[in-house]
Amino acid sequence: MANLNSALVLYFGALILYVVSIFFDSPNLELFSRPIIIPSIYYFYFISVKGRVNLLFSVSILSFFIGEILYLISASDFLIPGLICFGIPYFIVVYFLCQDFLFYLKKKKYRINNLSFYIVLLLLFYLLYNVLSFINETSQLEFSIYIMYGILLFVMGIITFLIQFNFNNRTILFMVLMVTSFIVSDLFFIFSEKMKDVISLKLINVISQQSSYFLFVCYFIYRTRFKIYGKSDFLKMN
Repeated sequence: MANLNSALVLYFGALILYVVSIFFDSPNLELFSRPIIIPSIYYFYFISVKGRVNLLFSVSILSFFIGEILYLISASDFLIPGLICFGIPYFIVVYFLCQDFLFYLKKKKYRINNLSFYIVLLLLFYLLYNVLSFINETSQLEFSIYIMYGILLFVMGIITFLIQFNFNNRTILFMVLMVTSFIVSDLFFIFSEKMKDVISLKLINVISQQSSYFLFVCYFIYRTRFKIYGKSDFLKMN
């Protein structure tokens, strides 16, 4: 328990310092705090699963970390490599979500006659279309990567909210919060890149991005905890 608490204290402490560094435009404080965030939250995951780590999940966290370091060195010089590093975990997340979707499908058929689901579907499509229209002045390669991001986030949103509208447990709660954070952080990343002088956009991007790592870890901890203790219904809330 002490190790869990120390990992979370380290994570939230580094996150607060990182946010402060953005607000006061302090590169030295950012250089100190930003590299701590992902290792501390992975340490929290490592302790929570008692060292029985998942390889794909670990690869996704490592890829996030490499992307963060590349952007810490120079976001402009490493824009494309950074986008690729941040994109790799999204493929892994979609894979996990598809597994969850199939798991719940074995329990009962999904009902899609919920009006809220269609509202979310239209909202996701609207955001995808308008954001891609907003960034049409980028290079062909960069624009193609943004299209990939949009498709991945759209698929994440559809699967997540389809599950959420039919089932309800703690794993799904973190799933919804995680995907929402991914969407918000990527939207405000684009906004902050286009309007660099607006610090509030950068702050929202930073807070949602760094929070998404915590939510991703929590989602995966609850997703796998029941497997560790030999319970087949590993997605059921205890």
